[in-house]
Amino acid sequence: MNRATALGIAILSSLSALFGQQEVANMHLPILEEQHYFEEKNGVVAVEAEYYFKQSKTAQRQWYRYNKHESPNLGKHANYSGDTSNNGYIKILPDTRATHDDKLIRGENFSNTPGQLAVVHYRVKINTPGRYYVWARAHSTGSEDNGVHVGLNGTWPEQGQRMQWCDGKNKWTWASKQRTKEVHCGVPHEIYLDIPTAGYHDIQFSMREDGFAMDKFVLVQDKDFVPTEKGPRVRIQWPEPSYYEVISTSVITNKTLPVADFPLEGTGYYKDAGGRWLGINPNKNKKASTTMAFSFESGTYDVVFVGVGEHDGRSKFTVLINEKPLGTFSPALTQKWFVEGKSANKVWEKVQLKEGDKITVRSEIGSKDGKEWARARWSGLIFAPVGKGKTVANAPGALPLDANEAPTINPPKGRIAVVADGNSPDPDDLGGTAVSIALLSAAGLQDRLVHYSHSCDLERVDRISERAERERHALMQAACDVTARRWGGFDHLTFFDAKWQQKETVADLAKAIDASTPQDPLWIIEAGEPDIIGLALEASNKEKHNYVKVVTHHPANDDAGDFYTWQQILDFGVEEVRIPDQNVNLKVNLDKWDWAKNHPDPRIQWVWLQGKIAEVDDVVRFQKGKWDCSDAGMVLYWITGATNGGLQLGTVDQVKRLLLDHVEK
Repeated sequence: MNRATALGIAILSSLSALFGQQEVANMHLPILEEQHYFEEKNGVVAVEAEYYFKQSKTAQRQWYRYNKHESPNLGKHANYSGDTSNNGYIKILPDTRATHDDKLIRGENFSNTPGQLAVVHYRVKINTPGRYYVWARAHSTGSEDNGVHVGLNGTWPEQGQRMQWCDGKNKWTWASKQRTKEVHCGVPHEIYLDIPTAGYHDIQFSMREDGFAMDKFVLVQDKDFVPTEKGPRVRIQWPEPSYYEVISTSVITNKTLPVADFPLEGTGYYKDAGGRWLGINPNKNKKASTTMAFSFESGTYDVVFVGVGEHDGRSKFTVLINEKPLGTFSPALTQKWFVEGKSANKVWEKVQLKEGDKITVRSEIGSKDGKEWARARWSGLIFAPVGKGKTVANAPGALPLDANEAPTINPPKGRIAVVADGNSPDPDDLGGTAVSIALLSAAGLQDRLVHYSHSCDLERVDRISERAERERHALMQAACDVTARRWGGFDHLTFFDAKWQQKETVADLAKAIDASTPQDPLWIIEAGEPDIIGLALEASNKEKHNYVKVVTHHPANDDAGDFYTWQQILDFGVEEVRIPDQNVNLKVNLDKWDWAKNHPDPRIQWVWLQGKIAEVDDVVRFQKGKWDCSDAGMVLYWITGATNGGLQLGTVDQVKRLLLDHVEK
């Protein structure tokens, strides 16, 4: 071999090491958070092995991730990711007992006691309790890397111990057999977990033999089910509310512009994570850009960009105001697949903005190795009061509330009035109205409701046609009248169409205002534009305004008036009661309301139907897949105490408990 040839081989070897499968540190770290989970549906749930949220008992051995470009830097081991279901798998390392002749050291490279060594954890939501047979897809090369244990919530039942593979060496193979003294290669149908309750569970695998490699596992109730090829599809479920929604509530007066509000078609972006993020598909685009008008009150804000840190590259984001760059930002590389948090957020302080300004976000994907590309994921912008931007950007991404807490009926003194829209492009008032009326009935507070009007958007916008708006008026009237009749107790009330019966609506609300006293104040729920409230205040006795409280939760309503600004409403002398954005917990995935869809009581079914009608609306798209009763959160806040400890961020579970408790009684 001459020198040139030797040099060429050396160069090729170096390039292969650089651009081939690289050895990387920290390949034991999880790539998902505990909040991400896998949900059982129809008796089946599938999980990618590399999607664990944590490891424990790792002093002697632990699991390491492999993918098509990367291997852990812990000795030379073949990479089998080419035929895996997600181009990746996990393996227990170090592997010191590859053959029967290698020394067996109990408690180090072998453990017949489950839960003792190298435990990997997965969060799974079970909807149908019962017996689940466990199948796993493993890669075994010999007789000493083909066993593992499976457990549930920190327990290791006998039927989850000694899961065994004998067949299918040197390839990925599905199995569900238990090793016994009599049958070393395992008995079928003897590996299962009995899961007694619905809800979230910790599914765990622990080491029996080091060197064990796993691609995927499946829990299935059908005893005769046998997975084939790469098995059932895996779906990662996302918690509600989203990180973006949670931090947006850290300052109540924040204005929000989530990615759902930005145009998508022709931008180069696609919807990722069920619409929580916009991202770029590297196989189609390297750059993308989208623009949205600033629809809030002109002023000075701290602008918070909410991005996503990724493990395979640093994407670049540029925010522009009227085509003039505000700044550029690249989230730091992460060890996990993606990370939401303060390291992925950017704040620009004291930014002057005018209503109608064009807000543009431009993105460019990044890569750390030229092979795997980050997808430039981001979730939106938040416009915070000056000096509050860093508070928002650093806010914790989880809400400190107990979604299962039974609500206590504890309304404040006084009466309640509701002014909703529903004739505007956003149809969420259908569900919000049905839930609000049902809640008041369930709480026995029908007589405290002294005014309810809908369709308060007095000027039709171009996004909805005249014919479609007429349809909305009819739907909103039905949501009011039918819900009130079915739930009962509202015979004293007329539900007004604020636009078509403007004179009567204003007079009725003004009458309620004029009846207010210190002992009997009026709480007005602003579930739409503020104009009707302004007109009623204008027409009422000004001396009564001190006894009026206006409850609001979203600045989009405050800033949407055609005739009154929010400040003009406050200038009447009323009290502002502002609570966090109720979309955070009450605009949820459609299946979160299946309990109502499938309930035998027609009152519950009717409420579900209103939210479903809004979801299939053909005017707007941002309701797709969502059941939204966000405005009803203000009514829930009022009936549980309002300013005296009311639920500021009520949940669907709390709505459910109130409605079902009433129906069952």
